[in-house]
Amino acid sequence: MAFLFSPKSLAFSGESLESYLLRVVAENFFDSYQQLSLAIREELHELDFEAHGAFPIELKRLNVYHAKHNSHFRMRALSLLESLLDLPPHELQKLALLRSNRRFVGGMSAVHRNGIDIPLSFIRCADKDGIESVPICPQCLKEGPYIRQAWHIKPIEVCAKHGCELINHCPDCQQPINYIENESITHCACGFDFTTASSVKADSQAVLLSRSLFDGDALSNNPLLFMGTSVTHRFAALIWYQKCHARNTECMAHRAVGYFEDWPTSFYRELDAVTTGAEARLIDLFNRTSFRSIYGELILDSQCLLPEDKDPHFIYLALMEYISKLVESHPKSKKPNVADMLVTVAEIAVLLSTTHEQVYRLYQDGVLTAGMRSKIRTRISPHIGVFYLRQVIEYKTSFGNDKQGMYLSAW
Repeated sequence: MAFLFSPKSLAFSGESLESYLLRVVAENFFDSYQQLSLAIREELHELDFEAHGAFPIELKRLNVYHAKHNSHFRMRALSLLESLLDLPPHELQKLALLRSNRRFVGGMSAVHRNGIDIPLSFIRCADKDGIESVPICPQCLKEGPYIRQAWHIKPIEVCAKHGCELINHCPDCQQPINYIENESITHCACGFDFTTASSVKADSQAVLLSRSLFDGDALSNNPLLFMGTSVTHRFAALIWYQKCHARNTECMAHRAVGYFEDWPTSFYRELDAVTTGAEARLIDLFNRTSFRSIYGELILDSQCLLPEDKDPHFIYLALMEYISKLVESHPKSKKPNVADMLVTVAEIAVLLSTTHEQVYRLYQDGVLTAGMRSKIRTRISPHIGVFYLRQVIEYKTSFGNDKQGMYLSAW
């Protein structure tokens, strides 16, 4: 093949897939990525007709997660391309953002790379039709002219190595920087050389997050930064914080680090304020009021990641402790109190770390008592508050507070 290249062109460990293919374009003197892709497709056509059609002509559609129905063909095409370019096995697959079966808070989709799941909403240029900037660090480009995958991640707003702000717009023409649209790693469409751009010192909290997001900080007590917290759990915490406290990623990094620095005190302070004002928001008695009407999606949002890891997320553990103490501090009395609110099947499944089906089985077995009558032979909606919070927590506690998931019912 005409564009085989030497071992010196192997990808950098933190490089993006699109950046690597652009370097292939430059080293083999193609005018554009499209020329390279057409040449690749021609070779693939002879080797594997199905895979040939899965290799995209446009650079913005190259990454595997962009494939709608034929991601396995895309993976096969990358594997064939590795052999054509005489690369080690999985060299390109290691750079790709793959589809993930994980879901973050609220069912948000995820992509996967090198054992890490990342919320798709955190990926810059996740929308194949969008023209979003992919910021760069001039000093990094000067040291090595390739795009770091970390620059594609929205919470990364500063360079972890140089402690400076990433540049989103060309200093000369002020257009958004996007190497995928421009097909140039070091230059803007106007001709400006990014390696000559000046850098601005970044906020210390943002630098701390950029340096700790992937590697962790062994000396930090902040669960968002602590080395014992997995990278996927850090992303889950950030997406949870964004949903609950910041609707966009602007300044999110700075605020999130400060918020989790005081964890779980900051979290409990918010919940105490809601609990204190709960009675004032009542329309009916507590035992006829849904938990969601007072606390919102608190329980469902605490399920930061699905499928769950072996070790529960620290946000989930903090909420379980708070709710357990809430029930304990509001014992059963003649007058219903905040611990007597109604929770849904979906919320119980989160509280007990189990499935909806097992919750229904607990109801059929009489372990859980419905606070409202349901029509005969009609299944209770999983999203309507029917069961008492107190009863669920007492049942959970009967298996011990240190157990994640338990034997719920005989089958």
